[in-house]
Amino acid sequence: MARFLRFTVSYRPLTASIILAGLAVGIGLLADESPGAAPSRLGTLMANLPELLACAAGALAATWCLTLAAAHWRGEPTPKLMRQLIAFLCWIVAAAFVAGDMLTVPLGSLVTTSGMLVAVVGISLKNMISDLFNGLSMPVKVGDWIELDGKLGEVVEVSWHETRVLLEEQVMVIVPNSYLVSKPIRNLSQPHAYFRDRVKITLPQEATAYQVERNLIAAAQQVDAIAAMHKPPDVRILGYCERGVEWELRYYVPNAEAASRLRYRVSRNILRNLYFSRLSLPGNIIQMRTEAPKAIAAHESDEMTFLSCVDLFNALTDRELESISSTMRRRLVNAGEPVVRQGAMGDSLYIAREGLLSVTIEVDGFDTDVGQIVPGQFFGEMSLLTGAPRAATVRPLVDSVLYEITREALEPVMRGRPEIAALMGEVLAVRQLANQEKTRTRAQLEKAKSSIVTQLIAKISAFFRLDSVDGAPRHQTAI
Repeated sequence: MARFLRFTVSYRPLTASIILAGLAVGIGLLADESPGAAPSRLGTLMANLPELLACAAGALAATWCLTLAAAHWRGEPTPKLMRQLIAFLCWIVAAAFVAGDMLTVPLGSLVTTSGMLVAVVGISLKNMISDLFNGLSMPVKVGDWIELDGKLGEVVEVSWHETRVLLEEQVMVIVPNSYLVSKPIRNLSQPHAYFRDRVKITLPQEATAYQVERNLIAAAQQVDAIAAMHKPPDVRILGYCERGVEWELRYYVPNAEAASRLRYRVSRNILRNLYFSRLSLPGNIIQMRTEAPKAIAAHESDEMTFLSCVDLFNALTDRELESISSTMRRRLVNAGEPVVRQGAMGDSLYIAREGLLSVTIEVDGFDTDVGQIVPGQFFGEMSLLTGAPRAATVRPLVDSVLYEITREALEPVMRGRPEIAALMGEVLAVRQLANQEKTRTRAQLEKAKSSIVTQLIAKISAFFRLDSVDGAPRHQTAI
């Protein structure tokens, strides 16, 4: 019966009527009435076949019309449970008409019997009936993402008795409708698809509020889907504990389906930013106190360690790194203020330590975003190494901390070991070829890389007035 009701709602009334007519004709062909014999019940039924088909067509048409009216009134497609209930009521009315008009059953007796039957069934199936009416007034619909007992899932079906929820683990959970109505649930798809997610983290008390805000907000804005939302991320303090300060990063996501994936990317960016900021997640108090002198002693080589993680300098020796780190300048830049402008001259390179910066290029009078600078990445290298004008404009998206390395700081290292020009030339060539990887074959990329490396080595050597440099490319692993 349930399958038949679903069929009558899913297909047009004309199609279902034709099928019903075919069934009736088949039954008539199977009936064997002898001439002159008294009409049997089957013969009486076949005599009233046109009226039966008219009732069936009327029930189908009423079902279809009421379903469309319900959809128009709700402003959205009619739920499956409501469609089935409409079909059930229409067929009950049609059956009552057939019983009273064609089978000459007294209407009063039919109503009395039906009332008693409904009372008995209602008492015995009160829980099921409760689930039915709860299903009609459910605060969720098919396609909604809800949080049920701490787990996130999508509502895939609402039936007479139960609701099916597909969890993120691809496990189906079947929940009685009465349970969903009686328990508080979070509907992450209402009143709109987007919502605010959050990541909690505990950081040491030594970390300043400005430093934490730079790292956490930059971690969220590095994700394109989050940066495109209409509200920016923010940070707040939840409280204090013996391990440090409890922070919470809040940001908006486009929908619940992407929340888990975006939360992982944000958490990954947080770890990366904290690594380059030399901020570690605190342990217990005893561990923090015993390691404090070690941390203070290691602070002197912090800049050297940071430089060794930058792919442009990963081929330098500790002595060369120490020479550069002792002369580079630490700069705090404010959000929105350009660090370098396209076309301007310059003789310094910048390395991002904290924060997030955008890179734009002016084309036909309009600024075009071409990328972002995250902690550990550098920019301005062509001006430092070849004296070329700035190729792009770089602006901080949040307050950021940069290291600036000038030509005067790098020149003694380059003169002491001229082959560094070849190593740096290869790194710069890889950066220039990054945007061409999708359009060229591997052989073409290798040939173009060899040509670019040779040109860059010549420019660097001429700019620093170095002796002849071996230009053979040497493969280095970028960190």
